[in-house]
Formats: sequence, structure tokens, C-alpha cells
Amino acid sequence: MKFYMDNSNDSETEAYVGALIASATHGTISVDATGHYAALAPYLLWPFTALLQPVTGAYQIRGYVLARLFLGAVLFAAAYGWYRRVGLGWFTSLLALILLSTSFAFAGLIHGWELDKLIEPSLFLCAGIAAWNSRYLGLTGLAALAAANRESGALVAVVALAGLAQQDGGLRSALKRWPFWACVIVCTVEVVWFRRLVPAPTVGAWQDVNPDRLVYVVGGLCLLPLVATAWVRSAPLAMARLFYALVPVWIVFVLATDRLEQGAVLLTLLALLFLPVTLMGVEEVIRIPRALSAPPV
Repeated sequence: MKFYMDNSNDSETEAYVGALIASATHGTISVDATGHYAALAPYLLWPFTALLQPVTGAYQIRGYVLARLFLGAVLFAAAYGWYRRVGLGWFTSLLALILLSTSFAFAGLIHGWELDKLIEPSLFLCAGIAAWNSRYLGLTGLAALAAANRESGALVAVVALAGLAQQDGGLRSALKRWPFWACVIVCTVEVVWFRRLVPAPTVGAWQDVNPDRLVYVVGGLCLLPLVATAWVRSAPLAMARLFYALVPVWIVFVLATDRLEQGAVLLTLLALLFLPVTLMGVEEVIRIPRALSAPPV
């Protein structure tokens, strides 16, 4: 948070917060800097600004700071819970949180500070925990929130599919389960409805797809996208399924419809897959020499 406050543009932040508060007050649909709808962000910010308005004149910016702190706490708690749930050790999970904070600081320099960019990975992490723990009603609710937050939130249905496949032993049986289709239907209806309420984004397709930008973003994200892709075969089957099903679709979608900038649109993949898959590979590399050096029983 201090890194962001030291490097932020005050006028841009104030304009953004003012637009969110106006959306919450008048019941309109807010949009992000690229014109994509972000319907959930105003209603997460509003309680904090409403609470501070009677006691301080700078209630807008201070409410925004409190909202970011709240979202950060939810994000890192959900990330730790997800990493432990998929099998990472407690120390490795804490290391993952350090890498996560570093990557978020980098991505947050250009529009990564918008609240919808923090809400999305939090919802996907919670959806992953719900899917892996067979909490299907909660999963459907999280899918509805994710689709209301951003268009890419509709891809939470892929997380539901991977979780169901883990429980049922395969994708074919998972495709027949009601939680997957409930997520698909809810997300599709919401995305279509919200898209009709806001003007079409003006972002050109594949606008940031060039070698310099891709290398810059991958480096800023601690090379985790590359390392995770190299080590995905060492991940458990359920995580590998989720990786192969979600990552290509997500990357093609966001590069075709959004701006890459500092990699804010990749933060959900980073938190949900790139980090745990990478550290699963690290744990595997450490475990093999220990197994070889262990005395025979």
C-alpha cells in the first residue's frame, strides 16, 4: 500500500474514486480505464466512504485506502488458504505470498490499483477453495459476483469444472454436473446483461502484443508465467487440468479485449495458478534429492 501511495497519481485516483461513488449513489454501471464494466467495485468502496464521511473531509481517498487494505487482507488470506488446499506446505505458502505481493506491486503501477483488479483474484481464489471442497452453492454465488465484477469473471466456470473433475474423477462426468452449468448460465446472463448497459470498450485487439511488452511484463511478474508453464507437468492432475483449461483461454481473451500494460489482467492467473504450480515444482525438486539421500529402510 505504501509503495502505491508513494507512486500514485493523486488526481487520477481522486477522479476514479469519485466516479465509483457516483456510480454507487446513482445506481449506474461503472467502467474501468479501458471501458470494460466493473459493476462490483462501487458497492465495495461505498461502505468505507460512507463510514468516514461524517468524520473527515478527505473521506473519499481514505475510504479508498481502507477498501484496498480490506481487499488485500481478503486476497492474501484466500491465497494462503488456496495454496494449503492444493498441497503446498506452510512455509512454501508464505513464500508464495511474498512473490504475490511483489508481483502485485509491479502490476499495480498502471491501472492495477483499480479495485476490480483486486476483487477478481480474490473471488477466483475463493471459488477454487469452494470447488475443491464441494461447496457448490457458495461456488455459484462466487461465480455471480465474479461475472458482475469483470467480463473475465465468467471464466470462473472453468474453475468449477476442474474442481468437479477432481471430485468425480474426470471431465466427462464433471460436464454433466449441475454446479458447472449453473455457473455457466449465471455468468453468461450477467455478462450479456452488463455489456448491454455500457458502451463497447474502445481497446484495439492485440494492442499490447509485442515482444518488448511481453518480456517486460513476464519479468515484472518474477518470471512466474514461464516457470509455471515449464513445471506444470509436475503438478497434481487437478491443477494441471485447471492450468491447461484456463490459462490459454484467459490469455487469448484478455489480449484480444484488454490492455496488457503492467500485467494487471494476469494477476488472477498469477495468484490462482502460476504461483502454486511453480512452487509445487520447487517442492518436487527439493523432495527428490532428499528421497535419494534417505537411508534404506
